[in-house]
Amino acid sequence: MSLTQILGRRLGLEPYEFPVLALMGSLAAILICAYTVAKVLRDALFLSQFGALALPYAYIAVALASVAFVWLEGITTRLHPRVGGTRFNQYTAIGLGALAALLLPIAPRWTIACFYVWTGSQAMMLLPHFWTLALDTWDSRRARQVFPVLAGCGLVGGLAGGALSGWFTPRVGHVGLMWIMAAQLVVAHGLTRIIESRRTQHHAAPATDAVSNASRWQILRRSRYIRIFAGSFALSVIVATLVDFQFKLQIQRAHPDPLALTVFLGRFYIAINGVALLFQFGAAGWLLQRLGLRASNGLQPASIMLMSAWVATSPGTLAVLALRSVQGVLSQTLGKSSIEIYYAAMRTAERRLIKPALDTLVERWSDAAVGIVLVVFLHVLRVPLRAITIGTGVLAAVWLVLSIRLDREFGAAFEQVLSSRWIEPEAALDSVRIPTTRRAMFEALQSEDESQIVLALELAANGRDPRVARAVRGCLRHPSENVRIAAVQAMTSLGLRDREDVVEGCVASSCEPLSRAAVAYLVRWGKRPAGFARRLLDGDDRRLQASLLDALFDHPGEAAAALTTAWIDARLSAGDPQDLMLAARALGVVRGRTSAGRLQRLLACDDLDVQREALRSAVRRPSPELRDALLGLLLVPELSYETRQAVAALGDPAVPGLRRLLDGGSGPRAQELAARTLARIESPRAIAALLTLVRGADERRRYLGLQALARMREHSGRPVLGRSLTHRVFLRELRDCRAARRAALALADSTLAAVRLLADSYREAAEMALERALQALACWYDPRPLTGVLERLQSADRNAAAPALEYLGHILPRNVFQPLRAVFEGMEALDATGDGAAPDLDEQLRQAWRSNDAWLRACALHAARVVGTPDPTVFMPRPDDTSAVRAEFAAWHGASPAPASGARAVEEVAC
Repeated sequence: MSLTQILGRRLGLEPYEFPVLALMGSLAAILICAYTVAKVLRDALFLSQFGALALPYAYIAVALASVAFVWLEGITTRLHPRVGGTRFNQYTAIGLGALAALLLPIAPRWTIACFYVWTGSQAMMLLPHFWTLALDTWDSRRARQVFPVLAGCGLVGGLAGGALSGWFTPRVGHVGLMWIMAAQLVVAHGLTRIIESRRTQHHAAPATDAVSNASRWQILRRSRYIRIFAGSFALSVIVATLVDFQFKLQIQRAHPDPLALTVFLGRFYIAINGVALLFQFGAAGWLLQRLGLRASNGLQPASIMLMSAWVATSPGTLAVLALRSVQGVLSQTLGKSSIEIYYAAMRTAERRLIKPALDTLVERWSDAAVGIVLVVFLHVLRVPLRAITIGTGVLAAVWLVLSIRLDREFGAAFEQVLSSRWIEPEAALDSVRIPTTRRAMFEALQSEDESQIVLALELAANGRDPRVARAVRGCLRHPSENVRIAAVQAMTSLGLRDREDVVEGCVASSCEPLSRAAVAYLVRWGKRPAGFARRLLDGDDRRLQASLLDALFDHPGEAAAALTTAWIDARLSAGDPQDLMLAARALGVVRGRTSAGRLQRLLACDDLDVQREALRSAVRRPSPELRDALLGLLLVPELSYETRQAVAALGDPAVPGLRRLLDGGSGPRAQELAARTLARIESPRAIAALLTLVRGADERRRYLGLQALARMREHSGRPVLGRSLTHRVFLRELRDCRAARRAALALADSTLAAVRLLADSYREAAEMALERALQALACWYDPRPLTGVLERLQSADRNAAAPALEYLGHILPRNVFQPLRAVFEGMEALDATGDGAAPDLDEQLRQAWRSNDAWLRACALHAARVVGTPDPTVFMPRPDDTSAVRAEFAAWHGASPAPASGARAVEEVAC
């Protein structure tokens, strides 16, 4: 294999992405090299000029300067959008770097102070903009593989920066290093322009790239994830600053000469970056992939806790040097990659707006907080340095706890993205309770627009407000019938009393919806509901009687006492279909065991409308005596929906009959209806019946069983299968998905239409297996985000699939998630066989013929007939094959296909 193919298999990159990766790696190396040179100059000059004890004051000055530069960047990008934050910061950095080189010989003291403030504030804003560009180029999943490479390139740049500082300082001096740094920033600007032009050729802007109208503060305030991320990031900076302060205090004492200190710092950064580079390309990528973000991000605070304990018990230069080395290596490898990947959970528009400011302000203000604490503790309270070391360990422990919380929120952020299609009812209710919303509803109720009033009345039913209630009562006299109907319905929902008896006058209205709404209100909130119901039942208006029975069906209440068995028997004796429908509705209202025989009589009626009303009542009044009659109606297409509800209302007594339908003797439609009905029963016996389908070999039956169990989980709100069983079923379906995907990829490039048809059939089989696998997960996990997971994993866009894989990586154990990751991020995307060998067409045909999928078997037989196979005897038909398979076999051997019969013919029609 070529080097490009090897890297593509390892990093999951397309061929056109390698030039972009190379350019971005070069940009990272140059930026880190320039920043390392600036950092060496900054620390050496400042420590020599002002001393380590002046660092806390410098931290505060840097924080204030960061605020000013971020504010200036925001103003500039708003006034000149084409310039953008990246170019503004690059132009500013080049200009200030060259200016510092010019002023250092003229005013060294002030130049050194300003240089320290600039490198700690505006110069470091170049790095967040680089990582923002990287996050826009690669999704969070590929970032786990690409970002360690970019971080490794940055470490190479850090090595070069340390070498420049260590060996060039005696030759060119501090001013020469500043000019070298300014030249590197010019090269970085040129590379950025090239990368942006190349990236736009292949990376289309996603739909989520809309500009955010919220400010940075609003984004931070409304997102809990960003707040926790900022807190964890701030703690990491505070701990790193405390470690760096202890380190600089020790080396200043050991190297008082400025030139010697510069050389030492340059060589120290060479050693740190060299070790970090070996760790980055040796173990960091593997740890990030195998252990995940939580363990990778938590390794840094855990190690600092242990090293701080060593420094506290054995203070000295060696211990502090080891602490700083461990912190530097981990922060530049696992720490940097993990932090940047955590940004991927933010919306693209918000990330572009908040990332540079968050990186700069959080880091600098955390330094300022450390500076204030150090000033108070060291200069005012005279606290010994050992207390600072102990405090560093305590803060590292807090950081570790917060990093665990951050990882949970990271998974929750992707869950929210995947569940965005679901609308929670509480959200609508809460919005109606907002004062501004209530005021808008009141104004709409006073308007002249009929549609606006009706909409306001529908919304008013979800909230209570005295002014809105008075306006709703006023709408009862509106000339529009639609408004009066909506007003009566709103009063029913709100439970408002009709003091002027306006609603009662609407009962006799010729408008049936208005009359029906008025009857429903009076049954529930009228002054004498029982008397009102008795008056309608004794009357001759069947329309009002039907409206009354519908209202009693939903809210029996006090008015249900007016309905007697004698009244029902009188309707049954009449025999008219309208009277029978009224009797059927009434049987769902009355209580007692007298309704079963009457309902059984009505279920045997020839009129579908009467049967439908009887089924509705059977749902309200379930009885085991109705089981056989209900099961007999289950296969009637016009009544199947109502019958499923009535059978499900019986509960466990209906399970044996439904289990017989699952056996397949009555055809596939009966199987599907039985599975759906069992899903609504939600009992252990129903689960056991569905598991007989799940454990079978037939893919279609497994799909029905898993779909029913997933629906049961969604309706009940609790797991229906054990966690371990869920994972086993998931892995079994995933194996089928993987095998089908590999076969589809192996056959996709064939020049024969029959083979390409088989490849497309394999692709469909893979999608169905993936759907079954996620339905299996829905038996234990929350099914809402899994719907979004399925859509994204079926997408051909890897950027769209990344949030789905991030979510599954958080909820699934590693041994369960790794096979899924191998399917969607492994070698199969580039090589169908996984070992570089040519695909064996004959073996793929045999595999399709051995499957239980009738369509795959037919396609395999067709392809074998067209291509020709060395052993035709392998393709022998089965007794239960469909007509499509028999027709292909007959066409191959020149015989007439036998006609399908029995249940198999029914299955073919259903398919």
